[in-house]
Amino acid sequence: MSTAGFKVEGLNQVVRALQEIGFETDDLKDAFSRIAQEGAQIAAQEAPKRSGRLSGDVRGNRAKSKAVVAAGRSSVPYAGPINYGWRARGIAPNPFMQRTDNRMAPKAIDMLEDEINKQIRARGLH
Repeated sequence: MSTAGFKVEGLNQVVRALQEIGFETDDLKDAFSRIAQEGAQIAAQEAPKRSGRLSGDVRGNRAKSKAVVAAGRSSVPYAGPINYGWRARGIAPNPFMQRTDNRMAPKAIDMLEDEINKQIRARGLH
């Protein structure tokens, strides 16, 4: 399985500070869900399309503190070799998940910032 991932430096500290003023990490679940879904759409666009099974398998998963985009499972076991390459089998890397990370990183930060600001305004703390 291949997953896209980038880490927002300082996000844990921001979340802790927000929790101190009554903010719940559950309040970010919707933002993480939107980030995961948009990331999945981008990864599906970036994935090679020989049969379409790989791009059709890309999915976004949310959690209370992160968004994950994944591709590959037992029915599509070649996601990792396609993304990272497999020299012994002559498969050149096609880093579609890394391209997704590069495209999503600035968007995800903006989406999180918008959600945090919305939550702060909703609590009258602006």
